[in-house]
Amino acid sequence: MLPAAGQRNGRFPLRPVGWPPPRTEIRLSVSDPPTTLNAMQITEFDASDPDRIAGAFDVLTAAHAADTPENPVPVRRFFETTFTHQWPGRARRWFAAEEEGRVVGHLSVTFHLDSNPHLAQFRLHVHPDHRKRGIGSALLDQAVELSREEGRTTLNTEAPLFWEGGPVRSEAGARFLEKRGFSRALTSVNRRCAVDAIEPSEEDRMFAEALDAAGDAYELRQWIGRTPDDLVVSLCRMDTMILSEVPLGELDVEPEESDVEKIRAAEAVNEAEGLIMVDSVAVDKATGEIVAWSGIGVDEGPYTAAHQGITIVDPAHRGHRLGLLTKLANLRQLRERFPNVRTIWTDNADVNAHMIAINVALGYETVDAVGEYQRKLEA
Repeated sequence: MLPAAGQRNGRFPLRPVGWPPPRTEIRLSVSDPPTTLNAMQITEFDASDPDRIAGAFDVLTAAHAADTPENPVPVRRFFETTFTHQWPGRARRWFAAEEEGRVVGHLSVTFHLDSNPHLAQFRLHVHPDHRKRGIGSALLDQAVELSREEGRTTLNTEAPLFWEGGPVRSEAGARFLEKRGFSRALTSVNRRCAVDAIEPSEEDRMFAEALDAAGDAYELRQWIGRTPDDLVVSLCRMDTMILSEVPLGELDVEPEESDVEKIRAAEAVNEAEGLIMVDSVAVDKATGEIVAWSGIGVDEGPYTAAHQGITIVDPAHRGHRLGLLTKLANLRQLRERFPNVRTIWTDNADVNAHMIAINVALGYETVDAVGEYQRKLEA
């Protein structure tokens, strides 16, 4: 998936509305194909086909257990909701690879509708027991053909990678892509942090210093769920700013304009998915505008992992530790409201030195990485 912001985690961008939530369930997990497919067939399906949805989720969970077992588990409610609730400005199509009536692989292809008209994104999984038999290649061919039919010239996906100090990762997915004309355009490193990683007195010191650096010019605002009405227009400005302010490597991506309609539509999707947003912002008292923003997503239910999404500071207001202030404030809000959560996951472009330094200071430790892969499609 494309990175959402100065921080993007392997599962999803919590916002901006500019990107559909890339969750952990989406990871390329295939290897070199053989010469036969044993009567495998590919069928397009949608929300009216619960059996194939269930089969696809089974493939997802099996792939997760085989490929990235240390990462947060897939969430069934989220997966099922992707078939019934479209992210604003997106259209998605699903395909199942089946053998003898059983789903052994699945593919999703996402098209941007009101921005990046050249771009298609795909994600596919193959069940670990059915790899190295051509299923991944057949699904990839489906993605390429469909993208060409839709007039798209750039195809984007991702694959898990090993990162120094982390658990073993097969890079078969990355090699698969590279052999088929994809090149790595960006590397994002996944990190996790215990919610109580910082010793309390040290956290108090860091928070006090951040408050002191911010001074009296800013007001800290926090909320759970829907953005307050008096801040939603200002949040659109920050949301639109994201892709201009974060490292994108060689990704062929254009900024997308956010608006209130998209923000509210995205919030409706989050609510349907059971994704609860935890947000903290710094507001410039002189203008009433949001100038720093940090968000975390929490799944409804007994899940112990939360996901740090966007952390961004308006360039005109940098140098006041507003990024650290909003992240620490949001951490405290998370602990207070969601005591079941034990860890927070995030990821950053490997070249995003400033945000990485903040995360290290907060106790984040490296786990693995994701390669963002891209291929130009010939006419």
